[in-house]
Amino acid sequence: MPFLLGLSLLAIGTVPLLRAARVPDRVSYTFAGLAIVVVWLLPFRTVEVLVPGAKMDFSIWVVGGLLIVLGAVWTVIYNADALLGASMAILGRVRSLSAVLRIAMAYPLRNRLRTGMTLAMFTLVVFTLVVGITTPSSFIASANNARTFGGGYDVRAMTAPTSPVTDMTSALRTAKGIDARSVHAVASISYVPVQARQATASKFVDYPLRGLDAGFLATNHYALGSRAKGYTTDAQVWNEIAKGGPVAVVDPWIVPHRRNWTFAALTDMSLSGIYAEDPTFVPVPVDVRDPQTGRVTRFSVIGVLRDSMPFEMAGIATSQRALAAYGDRARPTMHLFALNPGVDAGRFAIQLESAFLANGVEADSFAKLVHDSVASSMLFLRLIEGFMGLGLFVGVAALGVIAARSVVERRQQIGVLRAIGFQASTVRLGFLLESAFLALTSIVVGSGLGLALAYNVVDDARRQASWPGVSLSVPWLNLVIVFVIVIIVALATTYLPARKASRVYPAEALRYQ
Repeated sequence: MPFLLGLSLLAIGTVPLLRAARVPDRVSYTFAGLAIVVVWLLPFRTVEVLVPGAKMDFSIWVVGGLLIVLGAVWTVIYNADALLGASMAILGRVRSLSAVLRIAMAYPLRNRLRTGMTLAMFTLVVFTLVVGITTPSSFIASANNARTFGGGYDVRAMTAPTSPVTDMTSALRTAKGIDARSVHAVASISYVPVQARQATASKFVDYPLRGLDAGFLATNHYALGSRAKGYTTDAQVWNEIAKGGPVAVVDPWIVPHRRNWTFAALTDMSLSGIYAEDPTFVPVPVDVRDPQTGRVTRFSVIGVLRDSMPFEMAGIATSQRALAAYGDRARPTMHLFALNPGVDAGRFAIQLESAFLANGVEADSFAKLVHDSVASSMLFLRLIEGFMGLGLFVGVAALGVIAARSVVERRQQIGVLRAIGFQASTVRLGFLLESAFLALTSIVVGSGLGLALAYNVVDDARRQASWPGVSLSVPWLNLVIVFVIVIIVALATTYLPARKASRVYPAEALRYQ
């Protein structure tokens, strides 16, 4: 952010220099405005070339959003006459619209500061709305994949810690109401609450330790975002863990990201000297302490799971054999089932709950888990979209206030127009077109800039190992509905002042001249 801010300030600084050199304002402000827009819309990989190892956080949205809108508004305002020319070329052939277009654009062009501030305010809201909705929608759509989320499994079952099922494979053969032949593979995961720290840290923090049985290590399809040097495939990492040595993989939430868009860390546990975006890293030593015995075990982290993993997989995960010292506390409480083709996962989950009722089993298909996760994320996103849209509606409603003030300021001008033959309907249409110009320009410019920045974010994530399958997903229907309502509100709030302006009589307006 400081680097891009510095480039932007350099671009802004060229304006007084160019004006001092008697360069026209149009060229000065257009050059600076376009430079700012280009700087902030550079692909992130280009920024990395300019600043190797560049990091980004939420501040880039705040500063970048303000500056990119400033640059765009400068460009539009100082080239608005070109827009008028284009509009005249397209609509000027309609005789009744030619004069209206000219008067509708004349006043905004004469008051560039006021028009620019109004345009910037609406454009910033539209830009924020488009980026804030499109970017999360893209990641949510990417996460809506049951096979990826489930790691190749179809059903997840959780048992009560007080009555776990130690050997689920054997238990299925004797369970009533379940056809064991419908199951292709079974995997089990244990959970032990421990304290952990990076070997170079001084403080232990509470964090889960998970044991992966041989079935999981042999059949899971959970992909790794990063691997330690010496491991070229995910299978090599899982095979190394299956040997039972002091090696482990960790979730992506304790590994720092060069693109950190969150406000706060999900946990106090964190690793340093490694980034989630890096495809390889030097193995990281992590100490795990048993809070009951005080025994400390050192594991070497050789893999980092992708961001698309389920939250229930969070923790330091190693072989079940490596947790022998924890005894019965490391008994499996989570079981994953890969079903044969044609088996109904939802029905199988119900059968599991019925067969293992005494063990307190709660089972769900991964398709249902993904649906619930996406639904909750979309609900939150819709709330954010609603609040942003409400802010846009309220802001656009202010056009009515601006139009009312404009009627008072231009009373004599309106009288002159009426005196030279402009009809009341023409004057009214001119005021409505002014508001439509501001609303439409804000929507077009804000949407274009927002989509460009959202694409940069998605494109950058797609190149990283953590989100390789993400693609730009634009909620066009939602955006179109919001923007259509915005235009209607803009015209509705401007109609009353425009109607008042059209009723101004020439004699009354000009009697003080």
